[in-house]
Amino acid sequence: MVRSILKRGDPLLLRKSEVVVDTNSVADIVRELSETLTAVQQLYDFTRGSGISANQIGYLSRVSVVEFEGVRTVLINPEIVEHSLESEAIREGCLSFFDVRGNVNRYRSVVVRALNECGEPIELTTSGSFAMLLQHEIDHLDGILYLQRLQQGESDLYPVPGMPVIP
Repeated sequence: MVRSILKRGDPLLLRKSEVVVDTNSVADIVRELSETLTAVQQLYDFTRGSGISANQIGYLSRVSVVEFEGVRTVLINPEIVEHSLESEAIREGCLSFFDVRGNVNRYRSVVVRALNECGEPIELTTSGSFAMLLQHEIDHLDGILYLQRLQQGESDLYPVPGMPVIP
C-alpha cells in the first residue's frame, strides 16, 4: 500500500526509531516503504538515488529502503560503523519537505551494517552520493532532519522552483 509521507513539522519525524528485534514483524512496513518509494519515483526523476525511512510513513521502527543506481536495498537496524575523516557539502532534499534543498556536510565514505529483509546481516562500504544517501536515511531513523545539519540554519535553504510538495 502506498502511504502518505509525513511532512515537515510532524513530531514523529523528530523521534528516534526503535530497534527491530524480529525482522518478520516489519515485513508490512518494508512493503509499504518500497511501494511508496516506487510511487514517488514514478512522479519525479531521482538522479543520485532515493530513499525513505519508516518514520516518514508513520512507523517508529529502524527500517529504511534505499535505491541507488537501480539497486534497491532494505536496511533494518542500520548503523554507521566506520566513516572517513573527510567530508564534503552535498545538496540534499527530503521527501518530507521536497520543495526546498540545502547544503549539508556529509562523510565522503561510510561502512554501514544492517540486516536485510530476510534478517541476514549485510555490510555496505560506500562513498560519494550513496554514502551520503545512507547517512541521510540513518539520520531519519535517529530523529534528525538534514535541516538540523545546515551550517547557517534554515537561512541556508533555497526553494526549488516549480517543485511541488509530495502528497
